[in-house]
Amino acid sequence: QLFALHVTRLLKFVAFLSLSSSVIIVPAESFAPSKSPLLKFSQTNYGVRSVLRRTNVYSTISARGDESYYSPSFASYGERPMSSTITGQQQQQKVTLTRFLSHAVQEKPELREMISLLLAVQLACKSISNLVTRVPSPPITSTSSTTSAEYRSMKRLDELSTIVLRNALRFTGKFRMVKPANEDLQRRPLTITKQTSSKEEYQPGVLIASALDSKYVAIFDPLDGSNNADAAICTGTLFGVFEATTATEKEEDLMQSILQPGRKLKAAGYCMYSSATILVFTIGNGVHMFTLDPQINEFVLTNPNVCIPRRGSIYSCNESNSEGWSKEMKSYISALKCGRGESGIRYTSRYVGSMVGDIHRTLIYGGVFMYPRDECYHPSGNIQLLYKSAPLSFIISQAGGKSSNGEGDDVLDVTPKDVHERQPCFIGSPDDIDEMKKYML
Repeated sequence: QLFALHVTRLLKFVAFLSLSSSVIIVPAESFAPSKSPLLKFSQTNYGVRSVLRRTNVYSTISARGDESYYSPSFASYGERPMSSTITGQQQQQKVTLTRFLSHAVQEKPELREMISLLLAVQLACKSISNLVTRVPSPPITSTSSTTSAEYRSMKRLDELSTIVLRNALRFTGKFRMVKPANEDLQRRPLTITKQTSSKEEYQPGVLIASALDSKYVAIFDPLDGSNNADAAICTGTLFGVFEATTATEKEEDLMQSILQPGRKLKAAGYCMYSSATILVFTIGNGVHMFTLDPQINEFVLTNPNVCIPRRGSIYSCNESNSEGWSKEMKSYISALKCGRGESGIRYTSRYVGSMVGDIHRTLIYGGVFMYPRDECYHPSGNIQLLYKSAPLSFIISQAGGKSSNGEGDDVLDVTPKDVHERQPCFIGSPDDIDEMKKYML
């Protein structure tokens, strides 16, 4: 018995040494917390990661590893399954964004320039993610200067994010005329009235970039929702890519080249900085979702071919503007609240105030995001068409959803007259948008 005890201890010690240099991630469902006190659990965006810290449960480890966290399919990208050095069983590799885009170029070589742009966006998003989480928040104060302090913080983050994104695009050596589109607006003072605030009047540091071969022109909002960053609420980077209509180096022609309806977008996407950094984009063949893995500092495919539910149970809007809404809009919201809509269920209200966050939730859970006209403060709507509602509508449409301006036109069919033009917008599940049109039109 003594000999057997020593042998058991020796085997455990050897197993411990073999595992001490690595951390094995296993599905949380494989263990019950009450029965496995030796497991330390840490929350992630997609569930619970169970981190093995002892060896006496080594025999219960599932060889499937990260399959519950990362996309399980890699065969379609021409890769072979990876053998586990611990169990000898087959395990799927992680699909990084770089590998995913390389495969896309192999299938469509004409996408090479666009892929270079997406890789530059990936590089910038990693830096902005670190920037958002690292920049300290201003001290909490109850004085009357709170609004101006919040405005300065918002502008500071926008400027830093703009610099990061501009440098990332320049670093590729394949894009020119990367320049803020609102330079003239930044030089003149803000006109703040009783009806507007500095946050509403302020325009973000939008960037416009043109490919060296003049094939593509892109527009970027480096940090949407920057006014929420100090409260640790999600923010995001948005972008849209068009085919250039003219081959010129003049700034005026470039500005005109970007003024196209969303229906002509060749690619669009957003990167959300929240509990996880998530990059969602489309190049016209479906919507794909990547999550930044901090262990390898790479975006990894977690949800390929995302589809929005046909109907949700959540509506998202700023109801503080409801006094200025039309009677039709008020009737539609009342029907959702009381369960008098087509689904017969009462909808829940969720509004973050960061459009990227609201649209991301709508994409995952379904429902409708809306920012209609209101006669009191936003008679023309309050969402910038070119670099916010159009790219996000394009993403939702690629995922099976719909959009509308609430006045008979699809958001994707509206041609902007100015870079910062604002329009009302309704974006969401197809059945919810169809029901909204019956009230509004």
